Amino acid sequence: MRKLANLIETELEKQEICAVYDSELARVWPKRINSAKRKQQIMRFANKHRLAVTFYDVGLCAIFEKPRRIAGERTVLLSLDPKRTPSARKRR
Repeated sequence: MRKLANLIETELEKQEICAVYDSELARVWPKRINSAKRKQQIMRFANKHRLAVTFYDVGLCAIFEKPRRIAGERTVLLSLDPKRTPSARKRR
């Protein structure tokens, strides 16, 4: 499973999506597993690795991508530099 995660991570550094086809998925989640349960396990894997996943049933292809931010969601960056804190800045 770690190899698959590394493969996806490497591909997502180069491009926006990573398609993983059934032959590759079968190495981790064998085809003998119930289809619904298999998809659920793949979704759990994606969530664990903070990825979005879309399935295409013809040959079961899973498309992994970095999740898009929800409208209104903010990224907070914290600075540990005391010179950059609001209280350390000069007020005008």
